[in-house]
Amino acid sequence: MLGISLMFTIVGLVSFDLSVKEIKNLLGSRNEGFAFSMIQGLDKHIESRILAYRELTNLDTIQTALNDSNRNHERLLQIQPKSNTSEQQIESIKASSLIAEESQQVLTEDLLDTIEFYHDEYNYDVIGELFVINAYGTNVALTSGTSAFSQSEEEWWEITKKRGLYIGDINFNEQDNHYTVDFAYRIDNKSGGFMGVLRVLITLDDLLSDFKEESDIITVPGRSVLLLDERGYSIYSNQSIRLSDSPIPYFNIITQGKDVEFFELDDTDDFKLISYAKSTGYKTFEGFNWTAIIVQDSSSIVEEFNELRNSILTISIIGILASIIGGFLISTTVSTPLRHLTKIANTISKGNFTINTKKSRINEIKTISNSFEEMVINLKKLIETEKQLAEAHVKIRNERLTAIGELAASMAHDMKNPLSTIRTSSEILQKKAEQSAETKEVSNRMNRAIDRMSHQIDDVLNYVRITPLKLDTIKINELMNTAKKSLEISDNIVILIPESDIQIKGDLRKLEIVFINIFLNAIQAIGKNKGRIECKIEQKGTNVIIEIQDSGPGIQGDVFSKIFDSLITTKQQGTGLGLSTCKNVIEQHHGTITAQNNPTKFVITLPLESE
Repeated sequence: MLGISLMFTIVGLVSFDLSVKEIKNLLGSRNEGFAFSMIQGLDKHIESRILAYRELTNLDTIQTALNDSNRNHERLLQIQPKSNTSEQQIESIKASSLIAEESQQVLTEDLLDTIEFYHDEYNYDVIGELFVINAYGTNVALTSGTSAFSQSEEEWWEITKKRGLYIGDINFNEQDNHYTVDFAYRIDNKSGGFMGVLRVLITLDDLLSDFKEESDIITVPGRSVLLLDERGYSIYSNQSIRLSDSPIPYFNIITQGKDVEFFELDDTDDFKLISYAKSTGYKTFEGFNWTAIIVQDSSSIVEEFNELRNSILTISIIGILASIIGGFLISTTVSTPLRHLTKIANTISKGNFTINTKKSRINEIKTISNSFEEMVINLKKLIETEKQLAEAHVKIRNERLTAIGELAASMAHDMKNPLSTIRTSSEILQKKAEQSAETKEVSNRMNRAIDRMSHQIDDVLNYVRITPLKLDTIKINELMNTAKKSLEISDNIVILIPESDIQIKGDLRKLEIVFINIFLNAIQAIGKNKGRIECKIEQKGTNVIIEIQDSGPGIQGDVFSKIFDSLITTKQQGTGLGLSTCKNVIEQHHGTITAQNNPTKFVITLPLESE
């Protein structure tokens, strides 16, 4: 306990400085995320405003007013050079002017309604002013203030006409006491012809509305939010919109840095952690090249760690004193009895149930000691009972299997003799009698049925008869070729057996049964489809590895895990003993047999010398 307390104190004090460094990295990365989220939200909000105000260019009142104004302007241009204009033409021009003035008046009222709608919707000034200028640069409608009658010489008007959109710089409107940004949109008629320009002065209060809400949430004592323009001048600081007179001192570091990053300013007594994210635009909006900054003061970082360091020292001193006193008491009253109980537990785990428990003055330890004694008694009874049950189960199982095996062998043997008689009689009838096509087909079906029954009887006899091995020197590829020749193989199937000189010691008859069974299963799996059975023979150390792979459809998933069990088959005429017999024979030769699926492959491992 004393060592733990000392270690805790040392580690706590040494890691203090490291913890401050780690918390700086943590806060810097977290503030990066805040800044990135805020600047992305700002770009998204500005893009939505650009699209919303662009929709105003499609209003019928704007289209009508511009159409009337442009038509009236064209007529005025046509008569100016002429001195002999008739009174009828003059009256027509006056009527057109009156119509244009009426449509302009309607447009002005609609624009004022639009400004009022946005103000009521958001409860603050969204639009400073709205202007509509015709194709000749003449004001058609403006909602407030004054403006030059012709805008055709203005740079913003030319840019809007050519590019379709103009975005100006931040300006302060002294009349409304607002910072605004100019947005100008080209207005086209339905055929794409230029009709004029819509100019909207959007307040910074609206553009930064979402940004201000997030800033209010993030701003806490020791942490503040800034928004800079492309020159490094502050647009938003101290939770208010105000354009500064000069760039911030560390703006050059930001311009040379990545789009999202943080760094530490340590050139003052009170260092600051600066996290920032640059505007990269959103969808159709390319961005203003503004930068969102979150400033974290040192006071919010270090003060918490100073308190933590003092707490560590206080707790450590108390812990050391408590450890000295508690350690002595625990050692005398708890540790020694527990060590003794640990030795008893280790003794029981090794199977030695002769134990000697010691009495203790602590009730809990005394209860544990008594539990150990009762557990030993119960374990002895349980082990003895399980031993008796296991012996009885093995005895019953062996007796049952012996009886089943004897009965199966007797029945199979009794069936084989009359089956041989039937086969012989069938062969004699086929030789002596003249057979029609129908009789010949019946004879063939009879022979196939006799073969199936004979194969099933052989499966049963091979499974129940466990006879000693008759060891001979066997050449593997000759053994496999013999098994192949004993089978009827249709022309659609090819069995490929490689040349090999590898020899083993084994029982020729039993191993031949193994390969006949595996080849037969593969042939039946391929069926009438064109297929192949490929074999590989390879020596590894003192073993030979034999692989047999077929191109059949594979083994059903629910059957594959049990294919070596007795009475497991997927064929209607199968006994389910073929692969079980193969497994018994291979294991009798001290080898192994495994199966793989998709494609089906059997891998047999046999020692070169079987005992």
